[in-house]
Amino acid sequence: MFVLIPLSLIGIGVLAYCLYTWASYALPLAMGTAAGFGAASMGFPPFPAIAIGALVFMVVIALGRFAALAYPKSMSRAPLVALFAIPAAIAGYSVANAFTALAGFASIAIGLIAAIGCGVIAAHRLVRPT
Repeated sequence: MFVLIPLSLIGIGVLAYCLYTWASYALPLAMGTAAGFGAASMGFPPFPAIAIGALVFMVVIALGRFAALAYPKSMSRAPLVALFAIPAAIAGYSVANAFTALAGFASIAIGLIAAIGCGVIAAHRLVRPT
């Protein structure tokens, strides 16, 4: 019992960290998935379709980073930031609602807080690229 509570809190913390960190990849993941399914529906075998999806995923990330570094001012990056932050916010809302439903209560407020957090973190990753 004494070990279970700290381990549960650590697990919840890791899930929250993964939610906020990985949500900024929502747009590249959606684009890569669409490209992979599109290639599969055009008749490509499974392995090349997966490779095409992974390549599109990496190209979208690379283009986003390049565009973020190419714009000199952070205000000129606003459309790019919105392009990445809006899907991240939607993904954060969806995942937070799923977690609260699994916990036994559905709360829109928790989903909105997670959506705002995911959107802000995705925007921060583009405004200050490393």
